[in-house]
Amino acid sequence: VLERNRRVAKAYARAPVLTVNGSDDGFDGFRIGLAGFDNPMRDSKTEEVKRHIGQGCKIKMDDSGNILIKRIAKSNVYVKNTEGENAVANEIIKTPGGALELDKPVKLFDMKKFQQNVARELKRAYPDRRKLEVQCISSVAFVKNESDILEQPCWVMLINVVAMDMLKSKIPPVKNDRSAVDIRNRPRIPVPDEDPYSVAG
Repeated sequence: VLERNRRVAKAYARAPVLTVNGSDDGFDGFRIGLAGFDNPMRDSKTEEVKRHIGQGCKIKMDDSGNILIKRIAKSNVYVKNTEGENAVANEIIKTPGGALELDKPVKLFDMKKFQQNVARELKRAYPDRRKLEVQCISSVAFVKNESDILEQPCWVMLINVVAMDMLKSKIPPVKNDRSAVDIRNRPRIPVPDEDPYSVAG
């Protein structure tokens, strides 16, 4: 849960259906009440937006790994990461600003589209794992739609752990050998007996 560029809460949800709304419930495993978290840096515009979130949206993962989202609030709900290569359903991309229609479930994360993107990336000489990891992250904004996500008064970032695990099995993370070297056990550089820069003579 974020307000502009500040994270105000973090939750790990395993519920079959998750409701994100404007209540002050905080997180109880099934609901995230966006007004239930403190932020000492909260401005008046964010306070105003939070009062208009209302019923918010419902988010559900189906058996295929798709994440469905349905707006149930009168106020707007927007899907933010629709530029570039992504795993957002085309029906969301076609809507202006990624605005969701009321009571219409759509795929926030389309597993089939993601698998096609992974297959295409694997055909490249140097597959870019990070490009695919970014597609596992979805951003949903409430009430207002700012062009810069970090200016969004109230939004949530969803990380699809199922898709991340699938990606890990297809393209294992690369170990960086440099970070594994313990500085105390690093190889010693031999010190020469004479200065190589001294002039012989």
